[in-house]
Amino acid sequence: MYAMMFCGSGSGSGNDRKKRSADERKADEDDAAASTVCSISDVASEGGADCSTSSDFSIVNNETASCLSRELKQLPMRTREKVGQDLYGLSEGDTIEPSDFDSLREEIDKIEAKQAYERAYEMDPEYVSNTAFQLMFLRATQGKAKAAAKRMVRHFDTKLHLFGEEKLVKDIQISDLDEDDMEALESGGFQVLPERDLAGRSVLFGRYTCMRYRSIENMLRALWYIWMVILEDEINQIKGVVAIGHEIGRGPLERFDGLEDTHFEMFSADGGFDRDLARQVIKIPLSVPVRPVGYHLCTDSEQWVGILNMIMATLCKFIRLRMRIHHGTDQECKYMLMTHGLPAGSLPVDKHGEVDLTPHMHWLEHRKRLEMFIEGDHSLEP
Repeated sequence: MYAMMFCGSGSGSGNDRKKRSADERKADEDDAAASTVCSISDVASEGGADCSTSSDFSIVNNETASCLSRELKQLPMRTREKVGQDLYGLSEGDTIEPSDFDSLREEIDKIEAKQAYERAYEMDPEYVSNTAFQLMFLRATQGKAKAAAKRMVRHFDTKLHLFGEEKLVKDIQISDLDEDDMEALESGGFQVLPERDLAGRSVLFGRYTCMRYRSIENMLRALWYIWMVILEDEINQIKGVVAIGHEIGRGPLERFDGLEDTHFEMFSADGGFDRDLARQVIKIPLSVPVRPVGYHLCTDSEQWVGILNMIMATLCKFIRLRMRIHHGTDQECKYMLMTHGLPAGSLPVDKHGEVDLTPHMHWLEHRKRLEMFIEGDHSLEP
C-alpha cells in the first residue's frame, strides 16, 4: 500500500501531461501543493493513519527514500543539476528579461477572478505596477509569466483577507500588527536566523511546537511579515530562501495545551499538532513572491519522520526534490545541515531542545528601529 502511495504519479495520463506547457504546469503547482497539504494534515493529526508504531514508521521512511531516489535518478541530468544548484545556492543569477513584464501584464489581464487585485489597482496603481514589486513575482517563478500572474493575484487576495483593505497597498510593518499578532511573532515559531548560509541566502527557522497564538490568523500575519522582510533582500529574490524545520525533542501527535478557550500554546513538552494551522500556513509562501529552494527538516522522532515523509510524497515534484529529512540527535542533525552549507551553529535551540529567543528578539528590535527611521523618526538609529 505504501509503495503505491509514494511512487504513484499525479493525476492524468502521460499524454495529457505532455500536452500542457511547462509554464501551465508550474502555474498549477501552488494549488496542488495547498490541496495535498490539507489532506495529509488530516492524516497526521489523527495519528498518522495506520502508522501507529515505530516499525510502521520505518516502513514509510524506507519506501519514501527508495521512491525518491529512483525519481531523482530518472530525471534528466540538467534537472538534477538544477536541484543541486538550488539546494547549495549555485544559482545562475537573474534571468528576467524586460519582455517578461509585458507577458506578466498580459497574463494578469486573462485572469477573470481578481477582485482584490483590481481594488488594489484602483487604490494605488503605482504600488501595484511598481517594477521592483512585479520583479519579485517574476523572480519567484523564474520568469514564468502565467505562474507569476496567479501568484500576484493570490497575493492581494490573501493580503486583503489578513490585513483588510486599509493595508492592501502598503508594505506591512510591525506597527501594522496588533497585540495578538505580536504575541505570535515573538513566540519564535518562525524566525530568521542571524547567519546566512554559505551562498548568502537568508534561512527561515521554524519550530511548530514553539508557536503561540490566539487565532490562526495571528500566526499567518506574523509569517507574512517575516517572509516579506526576507524578500527585501535581492539576494533572496534571486537565489531563493532555505527553510529549516527543527522539532528535536518534541513529538507531533500529542494534543496542545489550551491556556484559554481561544489561546493555544505549542511549546509544551508534549508538543502538538493543529490541523487547521497546517492547512492554512501553506497559504503564505504560496501568496508572497518567494521561491523556497531548500527544505531541511530535523527531528529525533520516528513519528515526525513518518508524517513528514507522507507530506513529502504528496507534494509537487519541485518541492519534493528539494526537501531533506534529517533524523538523529541534535548534533547529528547539525552535522547534516553543515554539509549543505547551512549555519547550524546559529540554530536557537540547545541540545536539550530549549529555545533561546534572544537572537529573535534582537532581530525584532532592529526591525522596529529601522521601520521607525524609515517613517521619519530619526531619534533612534536602526
